Amino acid sequence: MTVRHRRAAGPSAPAETWNRRTAATGPDAGPLDVRGHWLACAACFRGGCRRPPPGRAVIQRLLAFMWAYPFAPLRILADADVTRAHYLDAHEGRRPGGLPRDFRARRDDYVWRRRDLEVCRILGIMPNTEMPAYHAYRWLFERQPTLEGLCRTGAPRSAGWPQCPHARRGYYERIAGQSRVGNLHEQFLLGERLAGRGLWAMVRPRGREAMQRDKDRSARFILAGARRLYIRPGHLLCVLCNVHADPGRGPLAEDNLVELYRRMVREPDIPVTLTEGCDMVCDACNVYHPGEHLCYHAHFKSALRDLVVLEKLGLRPGATLPARRLYRRIYERLGSLAEVCGWRPGNVAPWFAPCNPGKGVLDRARREGRITGRPVRLRRGRALPGC
Repeated sequence: MTVRHRRAAGPSAPAETWNRRTAATGPDAGPLDVRGHWLACAACFRGGCRRPPPGRAVIQRLLAFMWAYPFAPLRILADADVTRAHYLDAHEGRRPGGLPRDFRARRDDYVWRRRDLEVCRILGIMPNTEMPAYHAYRWLFERQPTLEGLCRTGAPRSAGWPQCPHARRGYYERIAGQSRVGNLHEQFLLGERLAGRGLWAMVRPRGREAMQRDKDRSARFILAGARRLYIRPGHLLCVLCNVHADPGRGPLAEDNLVELYRRMVREPDIPVTLTEGCDMVCDACNVYHPGEHLCYHAHFKSALRDLVVLEKLGLRPGATLPARRLYRRIYERLGSLAEVCGWRPGNVAPWFAPCNPGKGVLDRARREGRITGRPVRLRRGRALPGC
């Protein structure tokens, strides 16, 4: 199977290089074609396996590709189309020209085809789906912490179905089975020391020094230098959640939610521009890529959430309102966080997983007049002017 590869920095590339925009990280850069079972083989390799079945060169190329950019796109291949051979053509030679290309070699690859398709099942994707490396491994490790059912199936051993010689040596489990490093604050404190821990053995964490520098610079700008604030619509609600229990809490190392709240409380008429994509909150975050201006942890989910908030507020991307007017509109139009952060019942796609919408954050903020300076009444069934 042909693998298309673009040049990527290796694991030793300095952090400053990793944080820049390059031809290899842009939105138009092509994906790397990988067979589904290679994802497991790469984890085994990180766990100590030195003779992966696809070959060291194939796995090292995949690892370098992902290490250079966590959002690097992988096209995860699984060959189901070999079965589109009519049984008379395949088994009686009725019409050899009607067989799929390379039919016999593809048919004889059945052991690995089964594992490719199993990986697609675990990830909940169709074969040949393109997805970022970060999410591929995030959900592979979450759903498949061991090789049971993938490379160790429990079926009777047979010559026709050989088991991978590395399947019982614990290489994969050494990586995938590690407990997940908790929240963004812990990831900020660890920085590059995250490398090698579970998911962060496959994709590169951001350096602590770079995050601290960006935190200091962005916080100063928000609190003193900025004449207007730039906030993505979804983060308007995150600001409220962050100060829900303790409005006087100190700033967080990993984001600027507290700083934005303090500035809007102090100057409720400061202009706020609603910007799609990462904003003034994000500079210090471990899952923020400065070069690509991208949150690779929640890129898709946050993009949808921004548009949902804008629709409910009757505003367009780029709209600018004084902070107090903006929050008054939120309090008047949103009944609860579930309208934005809870999604609809039945949504199980992990990259669109909802936040916790059960808190009474919005009701309390509405009653206390957070940022607006006075309580605001929810207006149900009444259309408000758009913008």
